[in-house]
Amino acid sequence: MKKIALIVPALMLVMAGCSKHEESAKGSTQVVAKVNGDEITVHQLNFALSKAGKIDQAQLKPASEKVLQQMVDIELLKQKALDAKLDRDPNVLQVLEATRQQLLAQAYMQKVAAKQAAPSTDDIKKFYDTHPELFSERNVYVIQEFVVKDGNQHASEIEAGISAAKTADDLGKWLKDNNYVFNANASRKAAEQLPLDLLKKLNTLKAGDTLIVRGPDALVLLFLAKVDRQPVDVEKAKPVIQQYLVNSGQQTLIKNEVAALRKEAKVEFFGDFSKLTLNNSESTVPASATPAAAKTEAPAVLPAAPAEAAPQSGHDRAIEKGLSGL
Repeated sequence: MKKIALIVPALMLVMAGCSKHEESAKGSTQVVAKVNGDEITVHQLNFALSKAGKIDQAQLKPASEKVLQQMVDIELLKQKALDAKLDRDPNVLQVLEATRQQLLAQAYMQKVAAKQAAPSTDDIKKFYDTHPELFSERNVYVIQEFVVKDGNQHASEIEAGISAAKTADDLGKWLKDNNYVFNANASRKAAEQLPLDLLKKLNTLKAGDTLIVRGPDALVLLFLAKVDRQPVDVEKAKPVIQQYLVNSGQQTLIKNEVAALRKEAKVEFFGDFSKLTLNNSESTVPASATPAAAKTEAPAVLPAAPAEAAPQSGHDRAIEKGLSGL
C-alpha cells in the first residue's frame, strides 16, 4: 500500500486533465508542453498554480516554470503507471473511486453552502452585542494550568483543599504536599482563542480565581494569574463576525440538507451490520470534508496573544480534552 500511496496522489493531480485530448480537438486550450506526445494545457497549469496559493506578480513566471516542471514529472509517472496497468490495480481503483465520491460530495456541499446569504448589518451588530466577552469586554487571560493525574477521583477533596490558594505557587504547593502527581504550564490566551462555553465561565472570574475542569484522563485546574481588558470595537470586529456567521450558516444548511436526504433515502444494512439503523439525529459528514467549516471556537478578532511564562508542553493535549467537554 505504500506504493499505492505514492502513485495515487500523482494520478489525482492529473484527473482534472483527463479530457485534454477532447479539449485540444476543439481548439479550446493552449498547449504549454508535450510529454511523449501527451499534452499539458495552460488550463491545467493555471489550475495547478491556483492550488499553490497567492503568488506575487513578480514571482509568477518562475513559479509557473517550477509548477510546469513538476507537472512534467507527474505526467511521466502517470504514463509509466498506465504502462504497468496500475490503473487496473484493485487497490488503485478503490482509492480513485473513494476520491471521486469525496470530490462529488464536497462539490454538492459547496453548492448547498453557496445559498447562504451574507449576514445583515443588524445580524452583525446583534452578534457583537450578545457576545461582549469577545468584543466590548474582551479579555486576555494569563493562565497557570495544572493537570492532576487521577484527580477526577479526588475532585471534591482537591476543590476544598485549594480554595484558600491565593497564588499559583500556593496551589502547586498544596498539590505537592498532598502527594498529587501533576504537570504545570503557563499560557496567555485571548478570548477568541478559547471555546465559547469556557470563555463564558472565565469571564465571570477574576485574577486569583481557579476554574476546575474534569477531563477524560485528568483533572485540570486553571488558575487565573492575570486578566487584561483589551476591547475590540464593532467596526474592527465586523469582517470577522460576518465570516463567522456565513460559515455557521453554511454548516447549518449542509447539516439540514444531509438530514433531509437521510430522511428521504431508502438505506439497508447487511451482514454484520444488518441490525444497524440509520442515525437521523445528526449529520455524520466529517467536518474536514465540509466547505468553510465553522469553528467551534470563538471567531479570531485579533492576532494570537504571545506566550507568557513557561512554553507550551506535551500535556496541553490533556487540557484541550478537558476543556472540550465543557
